[in-house]
Amino acid sequence: MKPAAVVAFRLASWRRPLRTEPSRVAGRFHRPTEESPTQYLCLHPLGPWAEFLRGSGMSTSEQLALVRHRSWALRLDLAGLVRIGFAEAAEQGLRPGDLVSDDLRACHRLADRLRAAGTPGAIVPSAALPGTENVVLFGERAAAPYLLDPLSRVDVPASLTADRGRPPVGVLERVRRRGAPHPALERWRSGEPFRFAEPSWAEWPVPA
Repeated sequence: MKPAAVVAFRLASWRRPLRTEPSRVAGRFHRPTEESPTQYLCLHPLGPWAEFLRGSGMSTSEQLALVRHRSWALRLDLAGLVRIGFAEAAEQGLRPGDLVSDDLRACHRLADRLRAAGTPGAIVPSAALPGTENVVLFGERAAAPYLLDPLSRVDVPASLTADRGRPPVGVLERVRRRGAPHPALERWRSGEPFRFAEPSWAEWPVPA
């Protein structure tokens, strides 16, 4: 059965949300020397903010109040993507913890193998927002109008959802910081389920 299209989310303060050139800053599934771009998207709306906060080290509501970022929604066809969760890590030559480790080398090697096999991308656990998933796409992608059907695999329908936006304060308590245990991984190791708990909307202050 063909996987259904889903909505994914991303932060990008450029004019467009997807890369046509490789990043020269290392990411979980790419090195700064890659010849083609790698795209990172989140399947939970709070995922991009969690990734941003984890990467920037921000940890207070005062810091969040100063953030101004662009957020995007993108329609993705998951056909051809391989889902690699903790249970599937061994099949890909990884330990489960490699998927969310602060040491990126195992994921870099996995990306090498997936690219060499012609795999367009993968669905993987989020290191920053335990209990949610991210999508990694290999190769160039171009944003298209959100309501139009893409003409090729390169085209991804996208829409800007906020300009100069800031993350909700409630996401702070959900971010898994560098060096900290990954709750979803720990639960998986103990044979127990882990489900992401949405922060209470009532606890988020309404902007003045």
